[in-house]
Amino acid sequence: MSNKIHIAKSGIKNAGRGVFASVDIKENEIIEICPILILKHKDSEHIMETLLQNYVYEYTKSSTMMALGYGSLYNNMKAPNAKYELQEYEGMPEQDSELLITALKPIAKNEEIFIDYGIHDYLKYKS
Repeated sequence: MSNKIHIAKSGIKNAGRGVFASVDIKENEIIEICPILILKHKDSEHIMETLLQNYVYEYTKSSTMMALGYGSLYNNMKAPNAKYELQEYEGMPEQDSELLITALKPIAKNEEIFIDYGIHDYLKYKS
């Protein structure tokens, strides 16, 4: 795990835990590289009936992905201070892809890190 981040109680009401900066993080700095698990349609349908629905990302219209590390613990915000980007590697199985969490602006030590879980452009090209 990265020494740049830690888990603590979120300042957002009823949010539970969140990911916080352990050090000052610069704009465009990679915060975390998260391995992912891709959950196909059948598994995604099941996940959406459980508590885990709050911890997955939309991968396609019928599948989801779970980010390992702290990747599925970042809280959502429409005006985030970080972003996620799927990093796929040519010639490798999609299951070996990673999720990069990157700072959109400087993040101060002990500030909570937020991402926007909304659909991103690359998702509309997946089948």
